[in-house]
Formats: sequence, C-alpha cells, structure tokens
Amino acid sequence: MANLPKTVLFHRTYKKFRGGHLKVKNYLDHVKSSPAYDARIVVDDASGGLHLWQDDACLVEAFDPAAADILFVASKDWRKIPAGLEDRIPVVNLVQGVQHADPEDARHEFLGRKAVRICVSPDVAGALVATGACNGPIHVIANSIDAADLPVAAAPVRDVFIGGAKAPEIARSLAARLEARGLGVDCLVGTRPRPEFLQRMAAAEIVVLLPKESEGFFLPALEAMMIGRAVVCTDGVGNRSFCIDGETCLMPARDVDRLDEAVVRLHGDAELRRALRERAATVVTRFDIARERSAFLGVLNRLAPRNVAITGLPRSGTTLACNLLNQVPNVVALHEPMPAGELRGLDEGEFLRRAVRFFEEQRASILAEGVAVSKSAGGRVPQNPLADSVVDGKRKRNLDGRSIVVDNVTSPGFDLCIKHPSMFTARLPQMVDVFDCYGLVRNPLSVLLSWRDCGMPVAKGRIPAAEGVDRELAARLEAQESVLDRQLVLIDYFFGRFAEYLPDRVVKYEDVIATGGRALQRIVPAAANLDEPLVSRNDRALGQDADALRIAERLLREDSACWHFYERADVEALVAGVPAAAGSV
Repeated sequence: MANLPKTVLFHRTYKKFRGGHLKVKNYLDHVKSSPAYDARIVVDDASGGLHLWQDDACLVEAFDPAAADILFVASKDWRKIPAGLEDRIPVVNLVQGVQHADPEDARHEFLGRKAVRICVSPDVAGALVATGACNGPIHVIANSIDAADLPVAAAPVRDVFIGGAKAPEIARSLAARLEARGLGVDCLVGTRPRPEFLQRMAAAEIVVLLPKESEGFFLPALEAMMIGRAVVCTDGVGNRSFCIDGETCLMPARDVDRLDEAVVRLHGDAELRRALRERAATVVTRFDIARERSAFLGVLNRLAPRNVAITGLPRSGTTLACNLLNQVPNVVALHEPMPAGELRGLDEGEFLRRAVRFFEEQRASILAEGVAVSKSAGGRVPQNPLADSVVDGKRKRNLDGRSIVVDNVTSPGFDLCIKHPSMFTARLPQMVDVFDCYGLVRNPLSVLLSWRDCGMPVAKGRIPAAEGVDRELAARLEAQESVLDRQLVLIDYFFGRFAEYLPDRVVKYEDVIATGGRALQRIVPAAANLDEPLVSRNDRALGQDADALRIAERLLREDSACWHFYERADVEALVAGVPAAAGSV
C-alpha cells in the first residue's frame, strides 16, 4: 500500500545547466509544495557538485525506483527505470521537445512505455499524438516562469543582448554587424549560470534570442518578456503561443540580414518597443508558475491510489453519490467522517496535514479491518440521510452509526472518496492542489426548498463548518436581515466557489438521477457501469411549501453564481405548474 505522503522519485543526469533541468527543478518544487507527497531526487552528477539540487533537502543518494509510489522522468531518465516497472508504479513523463516524435531520436523508443505524459506546449503534444506510439494519456501544461527568480528590471545599460548558444555563428555575425552600426552589444554564445544569463538580458534594451528550429518551448524568450525587454526571437515551433510577430516581439527569419533589419528597426522606434513590451506583459500572465503548479498537481492527484475530496451544496445529492460510488468495485466513499468542529479553527497547513493523515488512517483501516469511519445507517452509507417524515418542522434522520463495513476492495490502489460539503467548500482554495476534488450541484430552487425543513444549520441560513474558516462569509451572513437573505448568500457562495475552483469538475444531481448514477464517472470512471433506478426529488416540496413560488421569484431576481451552472429556465420549469400563493411577489 502507498502510504501518505506518497513518495515521488525524480532522476537527473547533470553535466551543465540547461533549460530542461530548470523545468525538472520546477516540477520537483511543485511536488514539495503539497503535503500529500514526499519529493526525492537522485542526481548523477558530472558537474562537480554545482547542480541545481546540491543544497536541496530532497536530494538522496540511492536510486530505488521500485520503492517509490510515483516516478517522474524526463528525456533519457527512462533508462534508469527497469522495463515493466511502469505497470506497477505510475510514471509521469515530462516531454519538452518535438524531437521525441522523430524515429531517429534516441528518446523516441520511450514513447511505447506506459506513462502519463506532460507536454510543455500544444506543438509537442501534437507531434506525439501524430506518432500513434504513445502508451498512456497526454496532457499539455505550458511551461511557466517563477517571477521571483527574475531580476528587477532597471534602466538598460546597453543596446542589445544576443543569446546565441544555440546558433553561435549567426550570433557572432549579427553582433559584429550591430557593433559596426555603433550599437552596444553583449553577445553570449556559451552557457552561463542562469542568474548571470538573466542579469545580462535585463541589462539590455533589446534582447535577441536564437532558439533551435524545433524547440518544444523556449524559456528565455518568456523570461525576457517578463523582465520587460523588447524581444527579437526566431521561430522555434514551441514558442508560438507567446512569441507573436508584431504583437509581443519581432520574429524575423533565421539569418543575419533579417535579424539585423529587425534590431535596427526596433532600436530606432521607441513606440514599437513600448507596444511590444505592453502586449507581451499581458500575454505572459498566462504563464504564471502557480498555474503550472496547480495543473501538474491536478494530474498527480488523479494517479492511483486516488484520494478524492467531494464537496457540494448541502442537500445536493452528495450522500446519494457516496451510496452509489460504494457500489463500484475498488471504490470507497465516506459520508462526513472527519470531526468538522475540531478542524474548524486550524490554519490551512495544519488542516491539510490532518486531512492527509485522515485519508491514510482510513486506507489502513479498510485494508486491515474492512471498516472505515463514516456517518451510516445499518453499517452502510444510505442514499439519503433524511427521511420524508417531518416532525416539528424537521425531517427525521436516517443515520444510526459512525462506521461502515467495506467489502468491495480487492486492491491497495482503490479510490478513497471523502465528502464534506460545507467544510471542503470553505477549504477549496487549498484542497484543490492536494486532493482530487469534485463538486455536486442541484437546481438552486430545489436546494433552497430542501433546506427549509432539513433540520440543519442551513435551515436558518447558517453554515458553521464554513463560517469558522471563511470570516468574510460569516460577515456577509451577519449583515443579512432574513433567513432567506442568508440562504441566498449561501447559494451564491457555494456556486461561486465551484465556478472558481472546480469549473470543469462539477456533477449535476439531475444528471446523476437521469443516468442511474453513470454521471458519477466524472469522479470515478468505473461508475460508468452503474444503472440504479433513481427518482428525482426536485419537486418534493413544491406542492407542500406555500412559499415555494415566492422563493422562486426571489431567486430569479438574484445575480447569483448559480447561473454559471443553471439557467433561469431550469427554475421556471420547476414552478410552471405551481399556483400563485398568497405570499408570492
């Protein structure tokens, strides 16, 4: 069984600095940022101890891939992975160049080995797909830059910097021609430590860069734009998403005459330099390192064994989802097992550590004893925690226990799902990078009507598990005059969180019902085999609640985040046959 945090093992052969090493370092740092993982790296060092990880606490001496939970490889690191090991241990393969698709390239043979591949640009992904040789899924995560690593741009002290390590003859000829024109030129045709390279770029008004013609990406051009320099860069295939001729830079042909013309034009046109810098500054915001980190951790969190956090609006079918998922082989779904009251006041770091530990404890208990902590009825998660019968304005509860019996797990790599609608929604900004997160939503009118007699805090427009974490939400609720006002704030809050943090990871209650549970394959692919007879409860309260139409009319007037997922027509359709009540407006 893979314990938590999971060990992610990297390998590098390091002779001198290359941009590819920098990206591996970035990905190692991404793993280090999550408490769900333990990052380790082994470096075969031919640089004399001057590599990027020489002082990193993650550096270890022995490379034992069979003992890792996840392996991370790039380029020729595959040679260190015994054949067939990827059938037992997930491998993430970072692919940084289109050359991998060339049958003559030494790295082409690795495409047939099973892995989740991360390509640094759409061009790289397209080249790999075209081979038809890739064994495993392909994801595109555009290379990004950590702005904290870049020097602060000061007034330039020379006219031109030429980065010519990949085309030294062209670089030298261009430098000589520009110097003959009286321009101050710094021409670099070798490799230097990255801080020095960045400082030399930052010291020039114009940066000229000469990538290989088949680059998978090209970090220096992005770095120059982020520093705020006017850029001249030849085409490198993988730089086309941010190097846009006449928009973010000038892209002449790869010959001295055309490069000379571009530099002279740019040097003589201050307005063009300003326009290119401004447009580039807008484009490069798409390449923020936080986006790369979040996208990568999203991929990592979906590798087996998966720890799945399910959230949703209260009364949106989250318990039903757990009931259905527990019918899928090698899937366990727990109904609000964590002590929300004890966790409410924790800072985000401690909460995440506790949550990771809780997943680990439940995995151990399931494999050793066949039981797990969960709200339950008769040792199982029921379809609905509430009965239809109402006593003193509150529906009776269907729950009678705090544990479930697990008898559908046959492999340590099972999916463990834990659902906490309110607590996890409040913690989503931190949880999305640590767990595989999904949300359940439901017609907002049905939710509002269900809240009225559920006997939960939402019946009064309060949500303690979220308010204790999100003080801004608590203040918004305190400022409202009525229960319905507070409930409408909560509708906006929950849907707004899902729109921001789970835009493509939301499952609708209505779809779950209509498909007999198969819609849950968005969370667990094996749920595609579900076929349960299910009946929608969306109209349960419409004929019983005299305020249903009034609430609907009020909801329809709201500028709420719920309209990201539902149309107003969905609410109107529910109340189409409801007669006007005395209290309607």
